[in-house]
Amino acid sequence: MRCSVLLFFLILLSPLAVADGVLDDLQVGQSDISGIDSAGAGAPISDFSVAHEPAQPDSRTYEYRIGPLDLIEVEVFQAEELGRETRVNTEGYASLPLIGPVKVAGLTAREAERRIEKVLAEKYLQDPHVTVFIKEYESQKITVEGWVKNPGVFPLKGKTTFLQAIANAKGMDRLADFDEVAIFRTENGKTTGYVLSYRKVRAGQQVDPVLKSGDIIVVNRSGSKAAWKLFSETLTSFVGWSVLF
Repeated sequence: MRCSVLLFFLILLSPLAVADGVLDDLQVGQSDISGIDSAGAGAPISDFSVAHEPAQPDSRTYEYRIGPLDLIEVEVFQAEELGRETRVNTEGYASLPLIGPVKVAGLTAREAERRIEKVLAEKYLQDPHVTVFIKEYESQKITVEGWVKNPGVFPLKGKTTFLQAIANAKGMDRLADFDEVAIFRTENGKTTGYVLSYRKVRAGQQVDPVLKSGDIIVVNRSGSKAAWKLFSETLTSFVGWSVLF
């Protein structure tokens, strides 16, 4: 009986051992991604922290920057009629009562407050005090796909790291490859692929990179985990050994 089970197990695993994964071709000259940059000839990038790592913003000063289609609320102290909830247009302007359109794209909420105060002080109010709230984050998004529990497109609501993005996707699927996760980033028309280990990032052995708008995280499936799951489910259905799995 044991020999039969072992033989069955080996037959079941043999086609899965060569199954292609999402990250298998993330090598120089082999990737289908247009414009992929690389750190070394013929070898996959193995460490996000050393392989062309983008400059990471200072966590002490990082602030979200307003962009087109973001919804903001502007309040003017002791002048409620000058406040408004408004959506930034595609050119980066917010339309406000009395003063009209004001360019706010590319500014933090604090910088937008100062700019609106300056416009109001030039013609309309003496020493105005403005508060800007970002109500909807629509201009900056990232994608998390592959073997996570809730893949999708997520808004960047400020400083967001790799681990936070995975958490927003409800965590890694139990069949996910925890040692090879890809991040694709496009800058100046060139797409660069990075591979990092989810385990090492969680353990503090690799940097937890801050993400940028447009980043795509791809979580591969673990071939060994998938094979064991298929084997256990098949074996359970045949011989009723569910207690072992």
